[in-house]
Amino acid sequence: MSRLFAICLLSLALVVQCVLSEEPAEALNNHIRGQLQQYEKYLTNDDGSHKEDLQKLIKIYESALKTEDFTEKQALVNGVPQQFSKEFGTFVQSKLQEDQLNEDILAAISFYKSLEKAEFKADIEKTLAELEGLQKLTEFEAKKNGFLNLEKAFSPEFVHFLKKDSLPKINSDLQSGVEFFEKLLADPEVKFATEIKALKAQAVAAIADEISIDDKQKALFEIRNPANAELTEFLKKKFTELN
Repeated sequence: MSRLFAICLLSLALVVQCVLSEEPAEALNNHIRGQLQQYEKYLTNDDGSHKEDLQKLIKIYESALKTEDFTEKQALVNGVPQQFSKEFGTFVQSKLQEDQLNEDILAAISFYKSLEKAEFKADIEKTLAELEGLQKLTEFEAKKNGFLNLEKAFSPEFVHFLKKDSLPKINSDLQSGVEFFEKLLADPEVKFATEIKALKAQAVAAIADEISIDDKQKALFEIRNPANAELTEFLKKKFTELN
């Protein structure tokens, strides 16, 4: 893991963007396999309220995995949202976000354990204790907010130390978001134009030097995880098409 302070949540769209940038067919297969593992886990732990939809979702992904034609495979994955209710889509999205948050907390723990600065030993140990406490929380919003607000308890000196590694990376990620939104807005008839313009403006504003790392981190999380599930799926599809 790169030495970052702000290890932000990645939406499913960004995961797809990353894996499809090299060998599209095999990368998409790897993505499908990963999603299948998660969906099968959700089915195993389901209380019955989403059993039929999860079984249907798994069958679609299994079919996509067996399909040899890349375009058809991609179409099956991109067409998933239209096959289910908004309620089920929200359920799956929330489960994926919970999994990603847990992974990010683990990554953050790994990052802080890798720091070797004697003068900040107490700060590092305190941060690790807080992260380990977050792991035990079961309520998503409390866990997410605790993770995003981690910096507020840091000393100014510790923040300065962390900025040397994290700030350039966060700004780079925000700039990448701006560039992606600009590509979408180049199409005068793009869907969700108003929402995309708002996301772009939020990213641009967050890049400013006077914005704190904490606020930059929050902005990055929000542009990667729009509250609108349909917008998230649309952005996922566009990420796939452009990479």
